[in-house]
Amino acid sequence: MNKQSLIEFLNEDYLLNASIIEPLENGTATVVYFDGDCAMVKDNASPVYMLRTEDTEKAKRLVSKLSAKDVLVAHNKAVAEVFADMGYKNVPCYQAVYRKERFKFTPNIEIRRLREDESSYACEMYGFTEEEATKHISLGLVYGGFAHGEAVGMIGFHLQGSMGMLEVKQNFRRKGYAAEMEKFLINTLLAEKQVPYCQIVEGNEASLSLQRKLGLDISENMLYWLHK
Repeated sequence: MNKQSLIEFLNEDYLLNASIIEPLENGTATVVYFDGDCAMVKDNASPVYMLRTEDTEKAKRLVSKLSAKDVLVAHNKAVAEVFADMGYKNVPCYQAVYRKERFKFTPNIEIRRLREDESSYACEMYGFTEEEATKHISLGLVYGGFAHGEAVGMIGFHLQGSMGMLEVKQNFRRKGYAAEMEKFLINTLLAEKQVPYCQIVEGNEASLSLQRKLGLDISENMLYWLHK
């Protein structure tokens, strides 16, 4: 398999496919299949398979080999609609990618990794199970925002590398804390020479507005999370 050919194929729509390209470049994903116009890539840290093709028959053949526990992300609307008709829950998302310099700012709140004894806070804010919260925190993927020692919000990385989990407590909203936490996470990634990206569920206008305000580029097309 020619990795360069695969990257060139995915770069035909970089913003849409950044969540496949970046894990491949970072060595955190594995190529399952590529034939020139169809690619399936498996995230190494989660049960997520990412599929980019316009060929619905190839897509069905590849997906038929997945287990019920696997999660599929289709980077094509027609393919997603085929699986939605087959009973998959379909969650459309835009992809946003930050391609600028590090932010120069001083946060007004303390932002730090959550400790394992703070897993209940992650469950409260994001809806994690205790097991999910403990796993993400133990991997150093979850950050909390604190004002004068009080927790005001949360942000973090999903197992497959995208930014997310951005939540701010109701009584602390409209103070710029969400933007500060995301700037912090973006700077953390840039310091590690990684490309920051996130996914926004269709209809979440507040999140789309924040991404635009922070200077992220947003894909025209959508990717689709598909769950059995």
